Formats: sequence, C-alpha cells, structure tokens
Amino acid sequence: MSRQNRTGRNAKDNQQLLKIGDNIRVARKRKGYSQEEFADIADFSRSYYTEIETGKRNISILNLIKIMEALKVDPNTIIGPVRPKK
Repeated sequence: MSRQNRTGRNAKDNQQLLKIGDNIRVARKRKGYSQEEFADIADFSRSYYTEIETGKRNISILNLIKIMEALKVDPNTIIGPVRPKK
C-alpha cells in the first residue's frame, strides 16, 4: 500500500501532477506567454495557475480543458498517452 501525504496524494500522484505541470509550462513557453499573461488568457489567478505548473494543484477536468483550449493543444500534449495497466 502506498503512503499518502497530507493532501491525500501518494508519490505516484504527485509525479503525475508534476509531469502535467511541466507539459503545460513547456506548451505555454512555446506559445511565448508569461505565466501572468497565460493565467489571464485562461481566466485563472496567477497564483492558482502557478500551482498548476508546479504540480501543487490537482486541477479539475474542466480547468484542464480550459488550458488545452487556450494553448490550442490536444490532450496528448498535456497528459501524454495513457498506457493500460499490465
């Protein structure tokens, strides 16, 4: 059984949130936006958006869709291909 931290997430969960945040950051930078500019475009506060990029925030599907639409990217760009469990 995996150990959970005070947020209720385990190490694997945290790694996945960090990966998503990194992918969002890379896509944002490719578009030439600062965090502040992009937070405004996607209609988030800058502090909330920063927590997304740093993996501190477990965002909703709807907010993830807002980010993908604002960046004009497909889900694979942000979450990568989903691999079935073996």
